[in-house]
Amino acid sequence: MTQPATAWMKAQVQKGNDRTRLTLPDADLSNKWVVISGANNGIGRHAAIKFAAWGANMVLACRDAPAKEVHPTEVVAECREAALQQGHANSVIEWWQVDYTELKSVEEFAQKWLQTGRALDLLLNNAGIGSSPGGSSVFKTKDGFEIIHQVNFLSHVLLTLRLLPSLAKSRAPRIVCTTSSYHYLGDFNLQNCNGELGSPGHEGVNYYKNNKLWFQVWLTELQSRMLHRPEYQHITINGVHPGFVNSGIWNLNNTESWLTTAKRIWVKLNAYFYGISEEQGSLALLKAATCIEAGPDPQVQSVGEDGGKGGGRYFSRFSDEIPMPQAHDSDSRQSLWIKVNDELKLREKGLLDILGFDPIS
Repeated sequence: MTQPATAWMKAQVQKGNDRTRLTLPDADLSNKWVVISGANNGIGRHAAIKFAAWGANMVLACRDAPAKEVHPTEVVAECREAALQQGHANSVIEWWQVDYTELKSVEEFAQKWLQTGRALDLLLNNAGIGSSPGGSSVFKTKDGFEIIHQVNFLSHVLLTLRLLPSLAKSRAPRIVCTTSSYHYLGDFNLQNCNGELGSPGHEGVNYYKNNKLWFQVWLTELQSRMLHRPEYQHITINGVHPGFVNSGIWNLNNTESWLTTAKRIWVKLNAYFYGISEEQGSLALLKAATCIEAGPDPQVQSVGEDGGKGGGRYFSRFSDEIPMPQAHDSDSRQSLWIKVNDELKLREKGLLDILGFDPIS
């Protein structure tokens, strides 16, 4: 597969820096159920508050936040107030704890949801980190994966596959994944998912770019495979770049050194002067969740490359854009599907055979 010209990739990244002030019409989400991860900070917090104002029932999927972050209980209170102001006094809004650095925690969250028996209308895979606490060294989770790889990608994969049966119960379910225009700068090399080969000088930044690329490719493959399963054909999944947002995602996690401090100041200054607000960034998630057209047959979504207006696409803020070519390359998609299966042991967990998603079919 031919790699696009560097100029084209840089131009696509630059599209993601658009600072146009956008607006979005209100939606009616009364009686709908929403699960949104990373909802206690940044764009996730603002999206959650708006979902509440639109009448949604909601579960905020968040970790027990440290003191430097807004605690999920505060956001639950904000959401309930927004719901009350719009006359949705009976909305159910809860915080369920989940830690994306631990796959066991993700499994427990999924099982808790499935035990409710509810249909899930909207799943927003929004949680993420911008840098590694290991700095220039690979930092691995308890599960043995590089931390950005697990938090920004693998945990989303696991939760999405676990919740597919619940999503299938909804009339028009949607999955929205926060990707990034940085996916254009990612390296697709699947031999370096966990720092095996290193990324000298820019470890955290490169892992972030790589995982956003893998996420966009994976979700496109998932949409394609769901179209072959009648019980999942009506589920839509898309990747969304919210814009260059001035948010906490740019707080570097690694140990403070003079170089780290300088990087942090430089990044934060750029976000302050050139980024958009968290509220503006959240609109991209809200639009993908409520406003994107379905395919020609409203009962069956259709992948964009087949002429439909359904899932498997990449949006830069509100704009429907062409993702990196790996997203439309069957060999790349299949190799990633197999890699993820190997890492998460999806077949052993019954998440491939039962669903019919054989990694080599």
